[in-house]
Parts: sequence; structure tokens; C-alpha cells
Amino acid sequence: MLILVSVSAMAREYFEKPEEYSRTGKHYTELAPSASEYMGDPEWLYDLAWSYYEAGMNDDALRYILRTLELKPQMAFLNARAGDIYNALGKRDSAIVYYEKALNYHYEYIEVWEKIVELEPKYYSNLGLLYAEKVDEHPDKGLIIKGQEYLNNYLELFPDGEYSEQCRTAVSRLKLAQVQMESQEQLSEKASIAQAEEARRKAELKADRENFRKEKPYIVGFGFYSVVLSDDSYFKAKNPDEVIENELSLKHFAPNLNEFGFMAGYVLGPVFFRGELHYGTTSSGKNYFFRDPVAWDYVWEIDSSSTPWDSTLIDSTKSTDDDIRPKVSSVNSLRFSIAADYNFYYMNPVLLYIGGQADIGTVSLDEPHDNFDKITLSGAGLGGGIMLRFSDFLFDLSYRRNVVGSSAGGTITLMGLYKF
Repeated sequence: MLILVSVSAMAREYFEKPEEYSRTGKHYTELAPSASEYMGDPEWLYDLAWSYYEAGMNDDALRYILRTLELKPQMAFLNARAGDIYNALGKRDSAIVYYEKALNYHYEYIEVWEKIVELEPKYYSNLGLLYAEKVDEHPDKGLIIKGQEYLNNYLELFPDGEYSEQCRTAVSRLKLAQVQMESQEQLSEKASIAQAEEARRKAELKADRENFRKEKPYIVGFGFYSVVLSDDSYFKAKNPDEVIENELSLKHFAPNLNEFGFMAGYVLGPVFFRGELHYGTTSSGKNYFFRDPVAWDYVWEIDSSSTPWDSTLIDSTKSTDDDIRPKVSSVNSLRFSIAADYNFYYMNPVLLYIGGQADIGTVSLDEPHDNFDKITLSGAGLGGGIMLRFSDFLFDLSYRRNVVGSSAGGTITLMGLYKF
């Protein structure tokens, strides 16, 4: 019963309400003594009439409501109140007359329709069709339920009535509207469930991201670096007189530097701070040249039986190639770098970051005579990368490019990290 009342109340919202008079709330004993002064005021007279009605004094109520109607005969609200008073007096036909007048002046007076069908069931068709019309304007479940109820009441009482075909058509239309609405509700429900699930997933992701950034802030790692410098650097000879070239090109002996490295860092919210120690040995196998060759070696054979002694040169060899062409076996590097990276995207297991870095270090030739000084490299730049998270383990692939300094160039890094 409560559900039906609720549905009816919601359905009434779609019907236009007529003009109504308000009440003062006074008892008829307070109002009646002044009646002669207000016989030309319909609103005051309605207040008096209805106070009599509430007190059960329906004859007095009728007298004053009819006087009010003399002043405002076309006001639907007053005609409806007259119908209520006649109904209370048991005068059914008169009540119907005034209810009909009220509906003539205001057809969407839903409150009156619901009263008149109790007195004259043939009006179930009008009321049901009115609800069906409203469904076309406002697809509301409450309107559909009430419309079906009134149309079915009419068809049950008047299966062959004047409006039975119209009512059957309207019932079919309401059923179709109900099916469509239920389908739409199912879709909306699924959409709501999907939205709720998405909101839950986002909340879990946010919580996971916050936990990742706050818990276990320390990180360590080991990785491989491939460094390609933009500009060439040169090893300078310690003793320029001993070598043909006073400077040797780094890129000639090692077009790129291959390094291994250890990393330690700290996670502060979305920012990763890192310190890395790089060391590398890049194979070369290329030579450089001494300026002067090694002196000739002479081997003589002397015949002491002859006079004078004869001496014959039996061997004269120049020193081997290795003596004048020392081989560089590798290029060694030892560098230190720092970086600060901002994690701008996190969706487990993927993290994306950008940041800045700086580095400093030395590069040296591994050759037998130690004829050349080390090169000092330093620089700073920007970079970014992607991490894949597996619990507390991270796999990091990044590209960093120094844009200033002697170490300007690009570095590709593959690294495994552990967060604790």
C-alpha cells in the first residue's frame, strides 16, 4: 500500500496544478462572526466554508462554498471543493456534476479524476488515457503503473465499452514503454555497476600508488649502460715526443661506452632520487704509433783464419711490429651520476617517469706503456623511462640525454631494482 501511494505521489508531479486558495488555519468560530463583512471576498469565504467542512458542518460549508462559486464560477479549485462537500453529504450526483465542472476548467486536475472514478467508474478510461498521454511526455515508471491500473479497471468493468479499443491500444503502448524503460533501467544499472566498479578500481589503484610511494622508500639496483657521446674527446700524450699522435680519439677506440653500474636511492612520494656508480671495460684492439722505431740489431760472423779477419753480416732485423705499434686492449670508464625522476603515471604494473640527471667521471686507455692521460667527462641533461613493477622488484628501461658538458650524448639503461 505504501508503495502504491508513493508511486501515485510521484506520478502527480507531472500534472499541472490549478490555482488554489490558501487557508489561515482559523476555526469557524473565529471566522463566522465576520462573515457579513467578507461576502465579496471569495478566498475568505472559502476559508470559512472549509473550516465548517473540517468541523463536519457540511450544510454550512455548502452554503458558503456555493456563495464563493457565485463570485468565481470558473475556478476549478472551488468546484472541486464543492464536489467534496456534496460527496460528504451523500449527494453523489451533485458531487459528480461539480467534479466534472472542475475538470472542464482544468483537465489535468488529477486529484479530482481520482475522486470522480470512485463515483463514476466510466471515467477510468479518461484517467487511464490521461496517464498514457503523460507517459509520452515523461517516460516515468510511476505514470506507467498508474496508467495501466486505471485502463485495466475500465476494461474489466466495460470490456465492450465505448472507449475499450482506445484503452487496449493504450495498454499495449504502456507495456511497450515499460519494456523499454526496464531495458533502459537494466542498461543504467549495468552502467552504474560498471561506474562503481571503475570507481572501486581507481580507488584501489590510488591506494596502491600511495602505498608504493610511501612504504619501503629505499631502492637498490644493478644495471647495464650503453653510452653514445655526441662529441669526441681526446686522450693527451704524457710524452708527446715518443708518439706520432699527441692526441688519440676516444671514438676511434670506443664508438660507445659499455658500462655496468650499481644504484642506490630513495623514494619520496612521486620522486625517485638516485645515485649510481658506473664502471666499464669496452674492448678495442686498435693500435697507436711510437714516433721513432727501435734501433737495428746486427749479427756478424768473423773468419779469424784470414788476414785480415773477415767479418760477414749474417742477420740484420728491425724490431717487431708490436714494439712500435702498442695495442689498446680496452677503454675503461669509471663514472658517478645522480638523478631525480618524477613518476607522473602509475598503473600497476607500469610506471612512467621523467627527470634530470648529472654525471662526472674518467675514461682511460688500457695499453702497456701508459702513454696517455685519462679524460674527464661531466655533463647534465634530461631523461625518462618506463618501469615494470613485480611486487617489490622493478625492471627499468630508460633513455637519458646530457645536453651540456663533455659527456653530452645519450645513454640507454637496463636495470633491475629492489625496493625495501
